[in-house]
Amino acid sequence: MRKNQKGFLIALCLCMLSISGIFGVFQYRKGLSSEPQTEVPGQQAQTDIEADTEKEAANSRGTVAQADTEEKEAEQAKIDTEEDIYEIGEAELAQTEKAPEEETPAEGEEAAEETPAETEEEETVETTGEPDHLSFSDSTKVLWPVKGDVILDYSMDKSIYFSTLNQYKYHPAIVISADVGSEVQCAVRGRVSEIKVDEETGTTVFMELGDHYEAVYGQLKEVAVEEGDIVEAGRLIGYVSEPTKYYTLEGSNLYFQILKKNKPVDPMGYIESATPQ
Repeated sequence: MRKNQKGFLIALCLCMLSISGIFGVFQYRKGLSSEPQTEVPGQQAQTDIEADTEKEAANSRGTVAQADTEEKEAEQAKIDTEEDIYEIGEAELAQTEKAPEEETPAEGEEAAEETPAETEEEETVETTGEPDHLSFSDSTKVLWPVKGDVILDYSMDKSIYFSTLNQYKYHPAIVISADVGSEVQCAVRGRVSEIKVDEETGTTVFMELGDHYEAVYGQLKEVAVEEGDIVEAGRLIGYVSEPTKYYTLEGSNLYFQILKKNKPVDPMGYIESATPQ
């Protein structure tokens, strides 16, 4: 038993020695193979250092350049701002100096422009007023407004008999007999001031003649004029209508009246001829 243990120990020692020898040889060969590469890490380190140095220099230049650019931009912005402020100040000063000088001519120009405008307006009023100007006097002659006989005379100094009313009364107009549908013409130039329906005279046209004179046409239908119209002498005004209840016995007729300052005057004193033409 002891002999076997000694043999095992001797074998184990030999194995350990063999392994140590083999490991030593391996380490030696590894050392030889690594010797040429010892300079590479140094060179790489130097290269890295140089690269870092260059990077630092580049970064330093970049920072300085950037700082220089920012500084120049700030200075340029400051200069631009100062120039803008100076230009704005000069513009405001020039405007302030010019304002008092420009006010007077502007007002003068405006006044000069207003004067022709006002003159033109006055001329327009005068020009447009001429066609609308109405004139009438005691010597003015008028046309017969309708063809027919006078069946009721003007009478304001004494009363006359009305057949339909069966009474005597004053009469401020003339009544001219005419068939229904007969044309009624304007007796004298005038402006239609009012058109209304009256119980006694039916549809009635009131016309201004100028100089405080007025003409009244009653017992009409199908009136051909409107309020505000300037109607020339001889123009159609309307047609004779059926008589109102005040003139049923007298028959269809035209009621014709002339007023002077709102007071009736005898129309026959203005009609140009004694009988209708």
